[in-house]
Parts: sequence; structure tokens; C-alpha cells
Amino acid sequence: MTALLAFLRMAWPYLLIAAIAAFISHEIDKIPYSRLQAARSADQAAWHAEEAQRQKDATDALQAQIKARLTTEANNSAVIEKLQNENAQITADRDGTLTRVRRLEQLLLVASRAAPGSGGVPQAGGGSDPPATGGDAGPTQIERLLIDAKDEAQRNAARLNALIAQIEPQL
Repeated sequence: MTALLAFLRMAWPYLLIAAIAAFISHEIDKIPYSRLQAARSADQAAWHAEEAQRQKDATDALQAQIKARLTTEANNSAVIEKLQNENAQITADRDGTLTRVRRLEQLLLVASRAAPGSGGVPQAGGGSDPPATGGDAGPTQIERLLIDAKDEAQRNAARLNALIAQIEPQL
């Protein structure tokens, strides 16, 4: 008997673990398979529901980004079209102004050629000599106005070209 007690003194922890394992496995066998299957199905259903919600959230976010981009592209197209129309109108105005300036230059040239060179010399003799002109008297008031109009048209054309150069990179 002493040999049995010596053996039990050394093996009692292992025997206790074996007894607890046997008890637990016996109790697990009492749990019906259908309950385990139902628990597993519930876990899978919850996982599928979470996955479906994540996919729906991702799809909604992507659709919102697409809608925002389409709105931005539509706005950009409208702005580009407006700028192109304004650019065409500005170009037409510039061309019209340049045409008028050239026409004024031609009229000025024709008017300067058609103007008489000097006043008539008196036909009567014995009088004093007419006073000598001290050279070119300068442009007349009409000529100054035409020159000023030409200069202003050139300044406006330069401003218009600068504005067009500034707008074109934005298109």
C-alpha cells in the first residue's frame, strides 16, 4: 500500500487534470449540436451584415466623390465657355478698335496731303512782304485729337493683349 501512496503522491496533479478534462468533455457532449450550429450561424450572419454595411459605406463615399467631381467639371466647363466667349468679344472689340485707328490714320494722312501748303500771297504790289513763318506751326487741334485717339487706342490694345495673355493660361 505504501507503493500505491507513493505513486499517488507523485501522480495526483496529473490525475486531477485528467479527471477535470474528462468532466469537461462529458459536459460538452451534453450541449446539442444544433445549439453550436445556431451560434456559428448567428456569428456568420453578424459578420456578413457588418461586411455588407462596410461595402455600402464605401460605395456611398465613392458615389459622393464622383458626384462632387462631376459638379466641379460642370462648373469648370461653364466658366471656360464664359471666358472663351468673353475672350472672343474682347478680341472682336480689339480688332474693331484697331480697324478704326487705321482708318483714322488713313484719313489723317489724306487730310494732311489735301491741306493747302500756305496761305495765298497778296496780289497787290508795293506792300510789305508777308511775315515769314518760323517753320512748322505744329499739328492742328484736330490732328492732336486724332493723335491722342490713336495713342489711347494703342494703350487700350496693349491692355487688352495683356488681359488676354493673363486669361489664356487659365483656359
